[in-house]
Amino acid sequence: MSDAQRIESLAADWLARRDSGQWTDTDQQQLDAWIAASIAHRVAWLRLSSAWERGDRLGALRTPAIPIPAPAPAPAPQPARPPARLSRFSLQRIAAGVLVAAAGTAWLGWQYTQEARGQHYATAVGARQSVALSDGSKLTLNTATQVRTAVNESGRKVWLDAGEAYFDIAHDKVHPFVVMAGDRRITVLGTRFVVRRQGEQVNVTVEEGRVQIAAAKPDAKSTEPTVLTRNQAAVTHADNVLVMSKAPKQVDDELSWREGKLVFDQTTLGDAAAQFNRYNTRKLVIADPAIAQVRIGGSFDANNMSGFVALLKQGFGLAVHESGNEIRISS
Repeated sequence: MSDAQRIESLAADWLARRDSGQWTDTDQQQLDAWIAASIAHRVAWLRLSSAWERGDRLGALRTPAIPIPAPAPAPAPQPARPPARLSRFSLQRIAAGVLVAAAGTAWLGWQYTQEARGQHYATAVGARQSVALSDGSKLTLNTATQVRTAVNESGRKVWLDAGEAYFDIAHDKVHPFVVMAGDRRITVLGTRFVVRRQGEQVNVTVEEGRVQIAAAKPDAKSTEPTVLTRNQAAVTHADNVLVMSKAPKQVDDELSWREGKLVFDQTTLGDAAAQFNRYNTRKLVIADPAIAQVRIGGSFDANNMSGFVALLKQGFGLAVHESGNEIRISS
């Protein structure tokens, strides 16, 4: 049995167990934990539970071909007991529900299938990863980043769930490349750009080519799509989109993380500390608001926070106090 078949079987077992009449709070907690453990678990559960509910509605329209005996008394459930197996009638209900669901919500099923079949990639704090896609496109994942990809003959799509990624997209006018980041949909044909997601705020910077930024779910209130070209950037939040032009050197500096570097040019110490904190488990805390506005410049190793702190101490005469995973900088 493949992993996908095993997950489908477990999802079906959970459905049968929930419908057995012996469901407990402990069972619900275990189910919630199983669903949260994997996107594949969630997709299988949503698909089968939807089919199950439709099977219930379909079954209510006709008398079952065979009587359903009352469930036999069962001992109190134990946390480690295996899930119950499906009855023949339960299988019939799922099969009927699948047919109804396929007729009425084919587009939703396609979306879940694409996500389930896609690949999942994640980086730890301070790590980077290069990903080669089957269409010839390349992704570079920055620190603490999570992405899902679905690139095949049907389309090219990536979900940026958290963090930052650099995209070097192979040109294919028949199959536009789509990046979903929060409530934004970024569409390209062939270009190089970077997307960073911080909660619901999305930053896009274009190194080469053109990209279009639009609402993920357009409606009557949605603003017109925004088109960015080379050396342009956008910051989006809710219905707001701010577009700005950047010098080529600024774009190069922003992309220096691909070589593990942070490049500052008249950057405030507060902003520099925030950048270092993205790449390190130890965090810089600027305790004095006045020194947070000090301007600095230079190129630094993103993972060498100790070296950066030593330069602050020697070059600016700042006080350094370390406690656990926190480094406090003060005047």
